[in-house]
Amino acid sequence: MTSAFCLMANAKTLRWNVLEEYGMNAEGIQKAVNAARLHFTRAPDDIIILEFDKGSFWLEDHGPGKGTIDLSGIRPGPTGRLVFQGKGMNETILVFADNKHALYGRDVYRVTFADMHMTRKNYTVSQGQVVEVTPGHVILDIHPGFPTPEEIFDHSSQQGRYLRRYTNSAADPELIQEDNWHIPWTRAQHINGQRWQLDLKQKNKLANYSEGDLVGIKSKHSKAEGVFGSGQAYWFNAGSDFLFQSVKWTHKSRGVFRGGFENVQVVDCVVDRAPPINGQTSCLATPGGGPQIGQPDDPATSGHLVRNCRFIALGDDAVAFFNATGEISDCYIRDSFGRGILVANAPDTVLRNNTVIRCPIQKTRHWRFLKDQTNPIEQNKDADQ
Repeated sequence: MTSAFCLMANAKTLRWNVLEEYGMNAEGIQKAVNAARLHFTRAPDDIIILEFDKGSFWLEDHGPGKGTIDLSGIRPGPTGRLVFQGKGMNETILVFADNKHALYGRDVYRVTFADMHMTRKNYTVSQGQVVEVTPGHVILDIHPGFPTPEEIFDHSSQQGRYLRRYTNSAADPELIQEDNWHIPWTRAQHINGQRWQLDLKQKNKLANYSEGDLVGIKSKHSKAEGVFGSGQAYWFNAGSDFLFQSVKWTHKSRGVFRGGFENVQVVDCVVDRAPPINGQTSCLATPGGGPQIGQPDDPATSGHLVRNCRFIALGDDAVAFFNATGEISDCYIRDSFGRGILVANAPDTVLRNNTVIRCPIQKTRHWRFLKDQTNPIEQNKDADQ
C-alpha cells in the first residue's frame, strides 16, 4: 500500500506544446502520441497534456495506418491520462484529410480531447432546387458553390445515398415532416450547367416533390475494416474512459466506439453546419450521424454519458446507443436526417431534459427505424425513461 501511494504521489503533470516540440501536422502529432505512449511505460500515472495552439492546422497522412491520429495501445495507469488540449472550439481548428479516420485506435484508455474544432477541407453534402420529377428520377439545379452529386458520390458503395425535402430557406432550412420519407438514389447524371439528374433506387417511384422544392442530398462513404463510413471523425475498438469535452465537428461527425468500449463521455460538444455558401445555409451539416456507442452486435457496455450537447442537421442518428447503458441529458438536437436519439437494447439508459425538434426519439429493443413514429415538429422535452 505504501509503495503504491508513493508512486501516485510522485506522479507528474507534463505539458508538451506540440507546435514547438513536434510540429502541428499529422506527423508531428503522431510523434507526440508515440512519445506519450513510451512515457507511460515508465511513468504510468503521469498526466500528459498535449497542447494545441490557436490556429487552423491541415492534417494529412498518407502512411499505412487507418487513422490520421492513431491512439492504439495508449494505456496510462489508473490515475494517468493523455489529454489533447486546444485553445477553444473556435480557436483551435484541426482540418483532416478525408482519406482515413481522423482519430483511430484499438485498446485505448484514459484519453481526453478538449476545446477544439475538427473538420474537413470541403463540403461533404449537397442540395438543390427541384426542376422536374418523373418516375425513377429527380432533376435538380444544384445551388452554386455546393458540391455536385458526383463529387460526393462514392462508387465503391451502394448504400447511404438519400434525398429529403427542406423548407425553402436561405438562412435556416428545416426538415419537412409530412410525407417526406428518405428516398434512396443510386446514380447522378450531369445534364448541363448546375443541372443534375438523380436516378432513384425504385425505378418506378414518383418522388413527392414539386418544382422549386429544396432537397438535401447525402451520400455516406464506403466500408473500411467492416465499418460503414471510411474517413469517419473517430473509430475506436476496445478500451475505456474516453472524454470529448467542448469539441465541435463540421463536415464529418460520425464516430463509433466498438468492441466493448466502456465509459465514453461526450460533454458540451457541438455538431453544426459549416458557414453558408453564397448566402445559402446548407440543409445538412454532415452526411452521417454523431456519436455511436456500440453497434447492434457488439457486447454490452456501461458508464456512458452524452450531456449538454448541441447537434444540428446531422445526416443520420444524432446520438445512438447500442447495447450501451448510460445517460443522454440536456442536449439540443434538431433536424437530424435520421433519429435525434436512438437507444437500442438498453432499457436502463436514462433520457432526461433533451430538446429534440423535427427528428424522433426511439428507445426500443431493436435498432431498426420505426416508420410510424411521429417526428416532433415543435420543441419536445423528453420525459425520464
